[in-house]
Amino acid sequence: MRFFLVRHGETEWNKLGRFQGHEDIELNERGLSQAKETAQAAAGWGMNAIYTSPLQRTVKVAEELAAVTPVTIHQEPGLKELSLGDLEGVTGDEMRVGWPEFISEWRSHPETVLLPNGESLVQLRERTWQAILGIEQKHAGEDSVVVISHNFAIRCIVGKLLGVPLANFHRMSLDLASVCKFDSDDRGRRLISYNSTSHLSPENR
Repeated sequence: MRFFLVRHGETEWNKLGRFQGHEDIELNERGLSQAKETAQAAAGWGMNAIYTSPLQRTVKVAEELAAVTPVTIHQEPGLKELSLGDLEGVTGDEMRVGWPEFISEWRSHPETVLLPNGESLVQLRERTWQAILGIEQKHAGEDSVVVISHNFAIRCIVGKLLGVPLANFHRMSLDLASVCKFDSDDRGRRLISYNSTSHLSPENR
């Protein structure tokens, strides 16, 4: 089967550089435009189902895809973003002032960090990977499914797929409204593409 991993489009918090985890922020105008362009591209993916984080910025993308290609949308809590706890809505500048020890550890050893009153990357990777395994069990070999999720969540899924240690988490980046693809069959799992934005118009990349 083939997985299409889609990151949601822009929100106002993305635009303002605010860290965004479980806080339920909607897409802004540009993010909605990105979702519509992703939906047009998804019309050619032959998708059998859509699985989405239950946060509204991902659910809206799922609804745009289903409007173009009517398939069932399943909300999957395991696909939610990393819970940032006390750092929800904080900017990078605010974090450097208010949490200097945390940001130093986050940059040098992300695999050891527990977000204050939030989650760790270890917990996020386990949660998102279990969601992927659950989706695999529900589909036949030739199915194509779309998974709509978030920045850290998708990076954790791809990192697990490739066997990348969480210590190297910051060596990966992922653009808004990007698409990653991987195949899963009796030969194993293989990454096909990562962080593609070729489906977006220049102003939405």
